[in-house]
Amino acid sequence: MGSTKRKKGSGAFGVVVIVLVVLLLASCVTGFFLLRKSGEAIFNSVSGFVSGNDGKQQSIKPAESGVTTPTPAPTAAPTESDREMPELDGAVPSIGSDSGNPIPTIFENVSPSVVGVVQYRTMDGILSVYGSGTGFIVSSKGYILTNAHVVEGAELVTVMLPDGEEIDAKVIGIDSDTDVGVLKVEHEGLKALAIGNSDDVRVGEFVLAIGNPLDMKRLANTLTFGIISAKSREITIEGQTNSYLQTDAAINYGNSGGPLLNMRGEVIGINSAKSITAGYDSFGNPISAEGIGFALPINTSVEIMRILIEKGTVERPAVGITVYTLTEAQAAKLNVEKGVYVESVVKDGPAFKAGVKAGDIIIKVNGSELADQSELVKVINSCKIGDSIDLVLLRNGEEISCTIQLGNKTEMNFKDAEKETLPDN
Repeated sequence: MGSTKRKKGSGAFGVVVIVLVVLLLASCVTGFFLLRKSGEAIFNSVSGFVSGNDGKQQSIKPAESGVTTPTPAPTAAPTESDREMPELDGAVPSIGSDSGNPIPTIFENVSPSVVGVVQYRTMDGILSVYGSGTGFIVSSKGYILTNAHVVEGAELVTVMLPDGEEIDAKVIGIDSDTDVGVLKVEHEGLKALAIGNSDDVRVGEFVLAIGNPLDMKRLANTLTFGIISAKSREITIEGQTNSYLQTDAAINYGNSGGPLLNMRGEVIGINSAKSITAGYDSFGNPISAEGIGFALPINTSVEIMRILIEKGTVERPAVGITVYTLTEAQAAKLNVEKGVYVESVVKDGPAFKAGVKAGDIIIKVNGSELADQSELVKVINSCKIGDSIDLVLLRNGEEISCTIQLGNKTEMNFKDAEKETLPDN
């Protein structure tokens, strides 16, 4: 497994992380490992993917993953009628006399609305299972919420219903920045989950997680129980920083995209990631972390879902660079007090055209001193596409000023960028 820095191109300037990218066996416990040197924390997206020991994608027989082979045709494109925001018509379960322990009643009511999500890609000339995760129905019209990373890059996406029936799904839209994905299936008798209010969640509140960990078929609709450990955790995963609900309810590979529910049976979050390593001891051995899972708040997810349904994509302002905050040691080595290091510049992007180069250090934005990449994120996010920002850069000890007009991030190819890695960063 090779170690490489990965950044999903962001005008939001996510903190640089060292990424060990491992495509997962749907039945094994390996994943996208994201190691942040700052804090020494590892976060994993919790979906299952197919891989060989050499890291190359391998075809597996559908029987091994617990799914049947679908018709080898690409996922259908959304139609105009799919672009109408549906009514979120889920009903809160009636707990009745089970108020002492409502969990069994909640599960019986909500589990039919939790589905498996299967991603197919062509490997060695065969359309094969590439990955799997979880999703949940939010509208009886067939709309399903999941994580973007569960379906991103798929040639075909199917949904596995609780009764074992596998049906084709349309990818209505994905947003990699927030890791929200929206699917739609055509099927009668679908039951939607009730949507709660994640802003009202309290630390210590009991929660339930439902998903398909490790094995889509044998462990489908696994229920786990825990509490809300924290709110508004700013966590960087695959270069994107989002605010998460933290929970100790057990989630594992394959749980990605599943619902986190309160004790009324309402969805308050989308289970998305977990931390498996708290750091390293003096001998370099990993120190395991337990019970640290993260869910995207449902309020944010529904907002993104609405945009994806109506527009198909989320437009965001960006300048076309990836950056990270300099540590004290790095700043001292570069003979600067503080700043934000420019790791890459998208070719022909706004920053590139303004003269920004990889290896530059940003010290001011709009006249204010800049000490942390998050401050730059806030400035960018407060702007609109077409607005301009002023930067002051340090390059070889010389201050350089430039004005950058923000562009549309979705139109920028962050894979085509000039890079400059700071040694021993």
